[in-house]
Amino acid sequence: MNNKYKIVFIDIDGTLVNDEKIVPEENIKMIQTLKKNGIEVVLASGRPYHSIEKYSTQVGAIPYIIGSNGGIVANFVEDKKIFSTNIEKENALEIAKLIKENNIYFTVTISGKLLVEDEQFSMTRENRNELVLVNSLEEYLKTNDAPVIKFSLMDDKKENLQKVRKLVLDRFNIDATEVDEFMIPKKYRKAENNYKFPYVMDIMPKGISKAKAIEELCKYLGIEIAQTVVFGDGLNDIEMFNVGGYKVAMGNAADQIKELADVVTKTNNEAGVAYELNKIFGIDNIREKIND
Repeated sequence: MNNKYKIVFIDIDGTLVNDEKIVPEENIKMIQTLKKNGIEVVLASGRPYHSIEKYSTQVGAIPYIIGSNGGIVANFVEDKKIFSTNIEKENALEIAKLIKENNIYFTVTISGKLLVEDEQFSMTRENRNELVLVNSLEEYLKTNDAPVIKFSLMDDKKENLQKVRKLVLDRFNIDATEVDEFMIPKKYRKAENNYKFPYVMDIMPKGISKAKAIEELCKYLGIEIAQTVVFGDGLNDIEMFNVGGYKVAMGNAADQIKELADVVTKTNNEAGVAYELNKIFGIDNIREKIND
């Protein structure tokens, strides 16, 4: 086995899972094989960490997770936060007001939960078990002191999100991801034919990203950044690709991610994660190794 790399960071949507949000069996077997051979595997996602737990448990990539685009790093088995940050309450209230004034649908990540006012854009409890429905997000933020890790904004028009992104960056000492497509499984789409995915962006505390989270976890584990492998597909993976030791873009990745990658592998619908991990670590006969 290749001993150059000690830890693998894998994005979830568009990377670990296929377009129907199902983890290919090949990915599961490969991750279990790596763990059995002493390689740490960490899921790094824009999702709240409670949403990541189920995937991490399913594939055996426990105990560490990176959630909310780097807003939290945790050992969920021990329920221990290794690193976390949040948006100041006063700023969170003003940001929520600004989003509402621009008629943009948004969710709020509070710790491991996702707060919503109504179920849109696949934000359904059937699809996202970490969802919590509230009557008013603004009122909730006013009356509760739970730390806000990030806002996620969704809209059918890219320019609407770009406008709000500029307003937020101009007005607050805050960060926001580039506007990207939001992938929705077929069964949650409004129409089967000619379906156009909505757009999404995240608003987070200044300096927070998957890259920052990777650096914090590697420091905690005593692993060098050069010993990391990162897999991703979306624009919220750009910072992660700027620090990763070996960078793997999915075949379905955005062009910006492919340009930063050391290699472009197969798509998420072709179990590209398993395919490339096998090449990197020199593991063959996956089934036999798992059953040893």
